[in-house]
Amino acid sequence: MILEDENMGFIYSFDMSREIAHFKLMPEHIQSSAERNVVDVIYESFVVPGDQDYLMSRLLAQKGLPRGFFWAAAQAIEKYLKAFLLMHGEGVKGYKAHPIKALFEAACRIDASIVDLNILPHQSIQVDPGVFHHLKVFTITAFIGDLEKHGAADNRYNAFGVEFNTGHLCAIDSLAFHLRRKIGALPIGDSLKKLSPDLILIFEKNNPWFQTKENQILNRISDEEFPIRYSLSVTKFEFLSQNANNPAYEIALQWLREKMKLPTPNGDARWK
Repeated sequence: MILEDENMGFIYSFDMSREIAHFKLMPEHIQSSAERNVVDVIYESFVVPGDQDYLMSRLLAQKGLPRGFFWAAAQAIEKYLKAFLLMHGEGVKGYKAHPIKALFEAACRIDASIVDLNILPHQSIQVDPGVFHHLKVFTITAFIGDLEKHGAADNRYNAFGVEFNTGHLCAIDSLAFHLRRKIGALPIGDSLKKLSPDLILIFEKNNPWFQTKENQILNRISDEEFPIRYSLSVTKFEFLSQNANNPAYEIALQWLREKMKLPTPNGDARWK
């Protein structure tokens, strides 16, 4: 059964009696208070920091820092997915570090409509015909794959290059909005209300999903503040790894392995 917290608006269906003995025999006010406390912790532990990571991802993308964008975007979606799972009584302790795909698949098993979420650019964004073909669009599964690939923990140290397109920014806007609705979260402004008004304006501008009715702004791609960006990078570590048959490259990798923790192959073709 799906329940909604009348005070907060969160949608949850966890059953605490499955883990807490005699829970249903407790007074009703104890039960409701316990559930409310659980929702509070989920909100503060996953939704609020997820909102902050999402804001950070947008700022980094707008300022031309794609590696940072993917790291922050992956962190945001990971937290939103964990919040969704917890709201439905699913544990999140058994996952490996930053398991975006696994969390996404688990969420889809609970709500099959998630796999069909439309994360195309918001319909109010006007894309100039001359640049339309430069704006990459994504299915949700393809975007989740990019987040896990380019936002991997190994890339905190710039281990491998990333491929970024302004379409990634449009996709994170759409997906963040849809997942927050699935959770029934408070308006995102509640997570960001301590920020300066200027920063809130930067967040809302060119982001119609989260614009307030009082501050609706015409959205157009491309303009000075919302250009079409594309970047593709290859790091020295990638180059050495892909050409390790060269003795000098292998010696360099051998020394680095002795001195630091290098990324390990993960099945991606770039590591082969």
